[in-house]
Amino acid sequence: MAAGFKKATVRAADVPSTQTDFPSYVDLDRLGVITLAEAQSIRVYADEAKTVEWAREIVSATEMHVKVPSLTSTVEIFVDWDGVRADYAVGATYGRNEVWSDYESVFHMQDASGSLTDATGLAGLSVTGSPTFSVAGQIDDGVDYNGTTADHKKTTGGANATVPVTVQAWFNADNISSINAIVFMGTGDSEHGLIIVSSQLWALSEDGLNAQAQSGTLSSNTWYMGHGVFTSTTDRKVFVNGSLVGTNTTSKNITTGAGVSVATRFSTTSQHFDGTIDEVRVRKSALSANWMTTEYNNQNAESTFWGTWTDAGGGGGGGAAQAARRGAVMMM
Repeated sequence: MAAGFKKATVRAADVPSTQTDFPSYVDLDRLGVITLAEAQSIRVYADEAKTVEWAREIVSATEMHVKVPSLTSTVEIFVDWDGVRADYAVGATYGRNEVWSDYESVFHMQDASGSLTDATGLAGLSVTGSPTFSVAGQIDDGVDYNGTTADHKKTTGGANATVPVTVQAWFNADNISSINAIVFMGTGDSEHGLIIVSSQLWALSEDGLNAQAQSGTLSSNTWYMGHGVFTSTTDRKVFVNGSLVGTNTTSKNITTGAGVSVATRFSTTSQHFDGTIDEVRVRKSALSANWMTTEYNNQNAESTFWGTWTDAGGGGGGGAAQAARRGAVMMM
């Protein structure tokens, strides 16, 4: 097993304002981590002396999410691994659940089959139909839905549908002109969610009658990050790729339901998503515009966001050694 200790500094232009308790994506492949055991041994710090540790989730050998307590335009991150330490328990102080303590549901879409794991520690989403797992997503793997019967859903155990709430996902639709439900929360005819209608992304509130904020025209076979922000009963917004693209102020009071669905809705079963979905999140608050811009910058171009990783003091194993090992593994 290899060891390493590396640091990076965020690109100032990617952080329009300071964000508190921000879950940041880190591509471990760029650090030279090549096995899951190496990834699970990772510890993340705010300083080279390793005196202030940050919570992190290891999703795979290449995907990590770190909860940065105060993400400023100059923040540094230090990543240490030895290939020996065990992963933190999910409920540990610096483990998975702590990264997502401000969220109601988080699905990385990394599951190889069956239900979707909720990274917050709550029950996952059961599967209907036969979606295709382990396909290329925006961040590592995603799940491809067939637009007919495939979806993931639970009817209890999510956030209550009362506002404020934010739902979000990366999505890549095969047929943008069809109606494609992406992610919803609620139950029955009472729900908030993101849905594609007539080549537009809608932030939709539905209780038998609907109210929606609409984006401009989207394209098929293209990755987008979508956010539906439901701040109050008369304030819903839709964001695409971190930018506000539509608002709606129709009064719509959704008060019931605590389920979560991916690739389908609660009020109808005829609007399944056709394409790939990745990184689905539900948060019981209204995320700010700067938060969503920062999130898009991080997840759309992680290599720009965190820039170049360099060896930190006292770290073992480094760039050249890791590159040689990677080449050896690929040749085996």
